[in-house]
Amino acid sequence: MQIDPELWAAIEARMAAASPGGDLAAMRRDFSAVGAALPRPEVGSISDHAAPGPSRPVPIRLYRPEGIETPPLLIFIHGGGFMFGDLDSHDAACRHMVVSAGCAVAAIDYRLAPEHPFPAGLDDCQAAVAWLLDQAAGLDLDAGRIGLGGESAGGNLAAVLARRLADRPGVKPMLQLLVHPAVDFRFQFPSITEVSFPGLTPEALHGLRAVYLGSAAATDPDASPLLAENLSGLPHAIVVTVEADPLRDEGEAYALKLAAAEVETTVVRLKALTHGFMFESADIPIVARAFGRIGRLVRQAFAQAPARQSGR
Repeated sequence: MQIDPELWAAIEARMAAASPGGDLAAMRRDFSAVGAALPRPEVGSISDHAAPGPSRPVPIRLYRPEGIETPPLLIFIHGGGFMFGDLDSHDAACRHMVVSAGCAVAAIDYRLAPEHPFPAGLDDCQAAVAWLLDQAAGLDLDAGRIGLGGESAGGNLAAVLARRLADRPGVKPMLQLLVHPAVDFRFQFPSITEVSFPGLTPEALHGLRAVYLGSAAATDPDASPLLAENLSGLPHAIVVTVEADPLRDEGEAYALKLAAAEVETTVVRLKALTHGFMFESADIPIVARAFGRIGRLVRQAFAQAPARQSGR
């Protein structure tokens, strides 16, 4: 297993600059500061919204591409181990997806553990996704071409919601994009111990599980979507894994289970990349190429469905 040298140098520099100790507030500040410093492309427009949520309005940031009147929409849920991240930390990643996929992107600011353990963040995301599905036409988005995606923890939430929304009447996602998703909290696959990566050691993963799940069982399919009994009828899945990732094997196992359930599934393993690459600078060539490849896959999936006109 090899990691791109330029990418690894950036990771090492960030680790060296991180605040010492385990103070959660400081770690969150570091996380947000890294995201805020990433280079980001211009997009057509950005607007902030709020969806009615289970305990508070759920903030949503909508990015629109330039020159497309009624674009398809990718709802993208950020990662961060269920404990980190917000609308600003993943602003650059969302902008890159707008440019590479040629679609609108909606980001969701869900509640985080440990203050709000499972299923608070999941419930927030479901409320926000339902609002976006209902409001798509009114927002001048193509209601017939909506994807639901996420990376890492966000991939977990997106996978669960794709299943929860499969039987939803009316508008529902026609695509799920899962980028190195966390899909099995049992942590039983070989890559958990075979791949060594800072912050994702077996000990760190078990600690994350305890913080996020609280008293919930790791085998709950709304926590570990790989363990859901029935995956049939789900939307087209694009599952992206990366070589240097302890979660690699479970993501690929989930892709195989989707395919076995006769879900149209595309699975891609990106070499020389690490978990969290969407949170790295796209000035690094291998990261830029990854955004480009994922964008092309999303474009192709949206192209399979006919465009709809706005309801306005």
